[in-house]
Amino acid sequence: MARRSLTFRIIALSSVWIGLALIATASLLWYYYHDHIMKHYDAHAFMHLEEMVAASQLSPDGKLLLKSDPSDPRFDILESGWYWEIRHHDEVLASSHSLGGKTLDLRGLPIMEGIRVYEITGPGQQTLRVQTMKIAAGPPGGHLLMVVTAPLVGIREDVIDIAEHMLISFFVLGIGLVLAVVLQVRVALKPLHAFSKGISDIREGRSDRLREDFPKEVQPLANELNNLLEHNAVLLKRARNQLGDLAHSIKNPLTVINNEARHLEEAQRTLVLSETRDIAKSVDHYLSRARASGADSVLGARANMRTVAEDLAFALGRIYKHRDLEIDTSGLCDCSFRGEAQDLEEMLGNLMDNACKWANSKVYLHCKPLSNRCLLMVDDDGPGIPEDQIDRVIERGHRLDESIQGHGLGLGIVMDILALYDGKLSFGRSEYGGLSAQLDLPGG
Repeated sequence: MARRSLTFRIIALSSVWIGLALIATASLLWYYYHDHIMKHYDAHAFMHLEEMVAASQLSPDGKLLLKSDPSDPRFDILESGWYWEIRHHDEVLASSHSLGGKTLDLRGLPIMEGIRVYEITGPGQQTLRVQTMKIAAGPPGGHLLMVVTAPLVGIREDVIDIAEHMLISFFVLGIGLVLAVVLQVRVALKPLHAFSKGISDIREGRSDRLREDFPKEVQPLANELNNLLEHNAVLLKRARNQLGDLAHSIKNPLTVINNEARHLEEAQRTLVLSETRDIAKSVDHYLSRARASGADSVLGARANMRTVAEDLAFALGRIYKHRDLEIDTSGLCDCSFRGEAQDLEEMLGNLMDNACKWANSKVYLHCKPLSNRCLLMVDDDGPGIPEDQIDRVIERGHRLDESIQGHGLGLGIVMDILALYDGKLSFGRSEYGGLSAQLDLPGG
């Protein structure tokens, strides 16, 4: 899931790029410093070469006259790697005290005119950086070879020391840059998180539209979504109004036909009433489906169960006032139905109406939140239903007791609405002795 996060992608890609850039920069700096330190050592050795040239003189009989030794004290430390020699026809005429009487092995080196730089293995198996200078001296055709060395280990130690400092510095810089990227991404994507939370608030019913203070890059999207929400709400309201008008326009003529049919002969009256009753059932069925269709996809639809239940309890209390029924809603906690309030009224109203018809004296309502779902229970203290009859209860138009007034459509309508919300209806024995109807609904 992390790979699908825009924040993760930006931070990961930026971190990789920062790492590669720092590695490339560190490599270049290391190369430049290594080249600089090599040139620094070469310049130091060349200075001693010039010092030796200025102090050296070859007599006509081939003897070296050296006015002074090179001034660097490292030439006096035994096997320091800092050595110098003055040669004449491969004969060492003078050398530094650091050689301890040994000579440098220059065999195989192409000694040429001018200044040349080589690498050799010296005393103690040290790798040395050698500078040579061949100058004319003594009788015509004679020359002296000036040799100065510096230990490569000194160069490596300098380079390793600066590399360690660079590694720590670039590591700290890399962490700082990654943290800066994280901060920038969080600040830059904050409007998108706010946008996402706004949509979540609308879906959960805490708001009905997105706020209008997003950055200019995001605000057009928020405006379009707000327009879509308003348009959808208008269409839904218009459709429901038209459905209500359709219901009245069909049911009123059906009522007239039923009334007129009662004056017909027995056979005709039975036929007409049977057909009109089927028409009424079909109208109720399809109007209920149409009224609920699409309600589960309405963004921001949310209904408080206690509010809906108390309104229904008040209405049913007036309908069944002759029976002195008590409808107990105290078991309803702060549960919400994630859907249209009208659909909850339709489902809960049918179940409460059935419970009132069969209850002896009391109907109980309970709800239990279950993560993103909610279990709504309607219990009564009536006679209940035999277990072998429970499956027949939800059949459309089926009634277990014809003496109880109704058409048998209520639970069928409940099932139609439940299908739209991916809900479930189940029955069982109530702890109060009667039937317990349980609705599993989306909620929170």
